[in-house]
Amino acid sequence: MINFFKTDKGFITFLIIIFLCFLPFFIFHQGLLLIDTGREFYIPSQMLKGEVLYKDIFNIYGPFSYQFNALLFFIFKEHFNTLYFAGIVNSLIMIIALFLLSREFLSKSISFLISLIIMFSLVFNTFLYNSNLPYTFAISYALCTFLISLLFLIKYIKNENYNYAYLSSLFAGLSLANKYEFCIYPLILIYVFAFIKPLGLKNFLKAILCFLFFPALCLFSLIFQGLNLEDIKYSAFLINKLVYAPSLKIFFSKFGVFFNLKTIINLSLNGGFYSVFGFLPAIIIILFVSKIKKIYQNKPVFILTLTAISACAKFLFFLNISHMGAFIFPVCLLCVLVLFNLFERMQKFIPIFLVIFAFFFAGADFKSLNFKNYKIETKKAALYTYKKEGKIINTACDFIINNTSDDDKIAVLPEGYFINFITSKNGSNYYYNLSPLFYDDVFGENKILSDFEKSMPDYFIILPINNIEYGKSFFGIDYAQNFYEMIKKKYKLIQNINNVQIYGKNK
Repeated sequence: MINFFKTDKGFITFLIIIFLCFLPFFIFHQGLLLIDTGREFYIPSQMLKGEVLYKDIFNIYGPFSYQFNALLFFIFKEHFNTLYFAGIVNSLIMIIALFLLSREFLSKSISFLISLIIMFSLVFNTFLYNSNLPYTFAISYALCTFLISLLFLIKYIKNENYNYAYLSSLFAGLSLANKYEFCIYPLILIYVFAFIKPLGLKNFLKAILCFLFFPALCLFSLIFQGLNLEDIKYSAFLINKLVYAPSLKIFFSKFGVFFNLKTIINLSLNGGFYSVFGFLPAIIIILFVSKIKKIYQNKPVFILTLTAISACAKFLFFLNISHMGAFIFPVCLLCVLVLFNLFERMQKFIPIFLVIFAFFFAGADFKSLNFKNYKIETKKAALYTYKKEGKIINTACDFIINNTSDDDKIAVLPEGYFINFITSKNGSNYYYNLSPLFYDDVFGENKILSDFEKSMPDYFIILPINNIEYGKSFFGIDYAQNFYEMIKKKYKLIQNINNVQIYGKNK
């Protein structure tokens, strides 16, 4: 038995045991339900009703995660647990893939500790940026398949088996079909297959076909459902507006994406323990430049470093692992440790630091559970969240369950379509998010007002969600005043409890 736990299989088994032992503490206590998360349940639910992604439903990410989750709803049950458990299984696969990838470069114990740190920094994080119930399943699925692709790519560089190249390409395409986060990575695949370890024309074409398999499958299924070229063009137009939106720049500037010395200093000072990892991208680049000759001679390390730099391209100035940077943290942490391994003096200190970091992350996770004690329970979900968020959700759900009919259409503003999902109510599939980013910069007020005039819902529910990260605070007060006035003219205020305003049509 002791010898078994000294093997890779033994360490993987130990990781799975630890994962399953800690899971009961955190299960049903994760996520931020009113922000983003509700969309992840509502969209697949609407797709099962015949609504088409990018045509009837606005979406800024790749299609695969929503198509896959809709399939899970179809096979199993349209319930919160269906997707939550899918996220948990995905996280476990991701942890195992990270361990196996680490083992291509590092010892079993160091690889184990890396996986353990990510288990507590990402998997069991109770806030919005966790891999079990993330702000979008697209990023969680994309990270998992990216790590698997990178694992097979490193194996291909080390071995003569072309199947590794094909598998690497297949999972890279699947990652891109989920989210754009690792969109530079395919260029590294081309570089490897063309120069580092040439595949040859025939095998190169096979790798390309493998890469295109999942994106093509997703696209053709959407076309079969009714998506046309005009729909694609219009979605591309809106996404392009989003990329250059002023409010999005405000959002990212608050989290270190754009270089702003004052912001980075504030993040470093206020981020506590997590701010230590903010400079991982800079450390990778410095080590890469200072040891480039030695690194280039070791092709697997060279490719890992290039991949890590490409993955954190959006976070070069500061990797905020309390935010979206949490999903880039695994490859950055691995890369830094592999590069540190080039310095013999530092090797003996690495295990000590990793153990300390693992305890810090685990402690922070358990501490955060103290704030996740408010229960939400409907036919579609039973879980715990923050008291403030839970009161808002329960107030809206109680009204909907007790006062509306099955076919009533309910628009929740500025967002919060988790309420629609757990009460089985249709809403606005194109305007499920009217934060300042989408209201002002992407859709535009005139377009929104015009479309709502054509198809008015039976009820409007306005939630007290603060959107200050986009530069404006509350819907109807700091922005969307004209929309709010339209509601007050054509609808009657039925209820205002816990700052949840519910308007019904004037009879």
